[in-house]
Amino acid sequence: MSFLNQLIDKLHHSIYHHGVALNYLKNRKVTDEEIKEFKLGYSHMVAAVDDGSEDYNLFKDETYRGKVLEKKIVFPIYNMLGNPIGLLGRSIENKEFKLYLTLEAKFSGAFFGLCSALPHIYETGRVFVVEGPFDFFAFRKVFPNVVGDLTAELTEAQYEILSFFAEEIITVFDSDNPGRMAAERAKRQWPGIKTLSLGYKDPDGVLKYYGDFNSFSAHVKRKIREISWK
Repeated sequence: MSFLNQLIDKLHHSIYHHGVALNYLKNRKVTDEEIKEFKLGYSHMVAAVDDGSEDYNLFKDETYRGKVLEKKIVFPIYNMLGNPIGLLGRSIENKEFKLYLTLEAKFSGAFFGLCSALPHIYETGRVFVVEGPFDFFAFRKVFPNVVGDLTAELTEAQYEILSFFAEEIITVFDSDNPGRMAAERAKRQWPGIKTLSLGYKDPDGVLKYYGDFNSFSAHVKRKIREISWK
């Protein structure tokens, strides 16, 4: 078992001993089932076992032996086969985050939630692309064919992955300036990409605004009906 598999298991087990992390996720509308399915983690101390791999050395250097992930919700990142290829740590106290990607992920591209979304992407031929993990968890409650691109940008490697599996790629980036600019850049670079604006800052913000999933779902579906895909 790789150091990353072991670390994910350890952090996931640890989160159930930290009520502050569980309450934070509950307030962000992440369910107990989602915490288990995606093996979300948390710990006051993060230490990985050296397995002698290049990826461990990269992890050691980029995260200061895991210290930058301490006291952060940790979101494991998997490739299309379900193998771990990275970690995203998000602070509970502010928006500070730390992204660690393996050499494979740096070269081939990565998304949060890709493996779980693939069956739904196959079924619909369409994929929605949001920014962060909380946008992902909000949006997947309406459309499970969604992935988080981890930043307000779509790279060439990420586009290649999505275009292989989906006929239609729709960005649902934040409505702030970085999000709008990223959506426009993606459309210029790949004219077939479409853009959906929910009219608020981001999917997570829309869910917060409405406060319940039924109203949130109605809003998202209404926006999709209103938009022209031409």
